[in-house]
Amino acid sequence: MKMKYNILIFVIFASIAQLSCAQGKYVIKGELPDHLFDNEYILLYNNVALIEEPQRMKQTFIDSIKVIDGKFCYEGVLSQQPFLAYLSCDKGLRFRYTTSFIVEPGEIQLHFVDWVNEANVSGTPINDDYNVLFIESEKVSQQIVDERGIAFENVANNNYDKRRIDSLHNVYVQNKEKRFRFLEKYARYPNVVRVQLAMLIDPVMSQDPELERALHIVDLMPKAERDILLAWREYRVKLIEHMAKVKALKDSLDAERPRFVETIPNTSLSTVEE
Repeated sequence: MKMKYNILIFVIFASIAQLSCAQGKYVIKGELPDHLFDNEYILLYNNVALIEEPQRMKQTFIDSIKVIDGKFCYEGVLSQQPFLAYLSCDKGLRFRYTTSFIVEPGEIQLHFVDWVNEANVSGTPINDDYNVLFIESEKVSQQIVDERGIAFENVANNNYDKRRIDSLHNVYVQNKEKRFRFLEKYARYPNVVRVQLAMLIDPVMSQDPELERALHIVDLMPKAERDILLAWREYRVKLIEHMAKVKALKDSLDAERPRFVETIPNTSLSTVEE
């Protein structure tokens, strides 16, 4: 009886701890690279909706935040579990910039270096991990992709540095591993990881060799969200099959399409006057 009582107490405290993490005040503070948006508004969105989730899409907008002297501050109350969000800085067709972070209780600091890279984020537990394991690793991976491209171009010029290319590949693999670690660590918060996981398991977007590991992380999610994500993937598989059938039918119809054979009358003189 005492053991059952202790287990009950543990479950209650665990539930309270999870609830307190899911709710609370949050503050978003940031300083932009320049004064481009002074006295204008940047827009805050949640980023949890997948393709073909129109109801979630309708609920993405959260609020607008006014920029004053290159800085902004926003306060809100989180009434759900932490979720992935992004800020959109938009000047119509001329300029658009977005950066992502996690909305969770606490003071979230966004550090903008320029208008090219994502802002670094810090100040709260999940965002600290997100910055190291996701944002920074993505930046490094992109640099590696660019440098590897240059390195392989040098092969044609007989300037092939195998050790350098192998080193770049190893770092690239390590950074991919960091992103998987983040997704696995926070699988218990579906709205933090569902968008990134969807990209990894989406058969329409890619045939990623890490599919099995991504599906393993999906299995770690709470059952309701796991079932939604797996059903979404099944739909995307069927969509590929449908698109293939449509293409085959279209190709068949195009092959049988009647063609008009254009003829040009001969207007040249065929006789010569005597």
